[in-house]
Amino acid sequence: MILMRRLKLTQRLKLIRHLFSIMFLCIYLYLMLLHREYPDKQSSYSLRAMNSDEYCHFKPSTDQFILKYKPYLLTANLSNVKRVKPTIERIRNLLEIIRSKEDTYQLLLERFGVFDMTNPTASLKAYTDESNIDEIKTLYNRYIKLMPDNKTIHVDHTIIDYLKQISSYLSDGLENNRTNRFQVGCLRKPVFVLACDQSFFNGLQGAIRTLDTYWPDHKIAFYNLGITSDQEELLREKCKRCEIIKFPFSDIGKYALYFGTLKFYSFKPFVIQDALRRYGTIIYGDSSIRFKSNSFSPILIDNYIRGFAVRELPSRSLPCYTRTGTFDWFNQSYSQYGDIAMAETDLLVVTDTFLTRLIMKAWLTCALESECIMALGSQSKCRGSSSGRHRYDQGAMVIILTHFFFPGTISTRSSQRVSHPAPYNMFTSSQVNLGDIKRGYQDPSY
Repeated sequence: MILMRRLKLTQRLKLIRHLFSIMFLCIYLYLMLLHREYPDKQSSYSLRAMNSDEYCHFKPSTDQFILKYKPYLLTANLSNVKRVKPTIERIRNLLEIIRSKEDTYQLLLERFGVFDMTNPTASLKAYTDESNIDEIKTLYNRYIKLMPDNKTIHVDHTIIDYLKQISSYLSDGLENNRTNRFQVGCLRKPVFVLACDQSFFNGLQGAIRTLDTYWPDHKIAFYNLGITSDQEELLREKCKRCEIIKFPFSDIGKYALYFGTLKFYSFKPFVIQDALRRYGTIIYGDSSIRFKSNSFSPILIDNYIRGFAVRELPSRSLPCYTRTGTFDWFNQSYSQYGDIAMAETDLLVVTDTFLTRLIMKAWLTCALESECIMALGSQSKCRGSSSGRHRYDQGAMVIILTHFFFPGTISTRSSQRVSHPAPYNMFTSSQVNLGDIKRGYQDPSY
């Protein structure tokens, strides 16, 4: 009898120990997941690089993360009435302009993987395995709807809250003030994209030389804008990781005769879009770029939410370098952009996201319209007078970005830092000294 009682007691003790072990394991796993989702703000950006056949799962999704994000500083709510910011009216106006041009250009744009607003569910397709196409479609259908007249766009008012969250998250990144960061367990390797004609080939060799130094194991996509056969042969011999892609000037020239004139820079949005649809995440650089770092990870992580990262030029006001005709094409007044800084297109980091799909469609449409990309017959104006030369692709790009990102305060550059930049500025990822632009620099001995 006593033996039976002892046996039962022993079994109960084993069961209790087993239950405690399970409880401890559950608590441990919960704490680990909690730490992963809400890490300390000083956490490292060290990540495992992915191969092209791997898939990176996001937990939580970017949509879930950004809607739950608790901003450190509500940058988007700061009162600054003089600076343009996203509004339902501005976004609807931009989308209706794009829609009005679709019937003319959509056959061409489809070749570059650009969606059709009359049938977004079918035409929004994944570019690569890393394209979060389900989320792109979900966000598009949540916020944007083409009305039965096939002209009017309904933009849901909640998109403004979504955009405020994105801008606040990105602005919090400066000075490392984020309350928590979006976490990924792995990071897809970006493809570096370069482009030039024969006139800039020597400079191109210098750009590749710096990629050999800092990024020797990353693919390079080179867009041939008109190099000679000897130059192409040299490139194939010296750069085994380079994929050479001939730019389809003749196809696009049917829609815009000026496309073969490189000084208008209408080719650049198409180079970026074509590379984006091929590779999903790209780092674009002009032939004049000289890379100085191999630490793009913070920007690439931020781009899973932002999609589009540029470098602002704080000393250059957008209206001073953009003809008024370009503002007119967007139904905007240049006088509202006095405190918005011009941004470079010499170095861009672009990732396939919901916002990127909208930004690129608008930028490509503008590039096909001479009244937008060139705006001949008008002048740039700055404080009531004409000013610097027109920046073509740059001016249009910044105008489009201001439709989706709330502006920071006026940017200033000091000790290679930018204080309070726009959220689309890659400096919000606390990244500096990534590369320099060396215009006219020759490096023919590659």
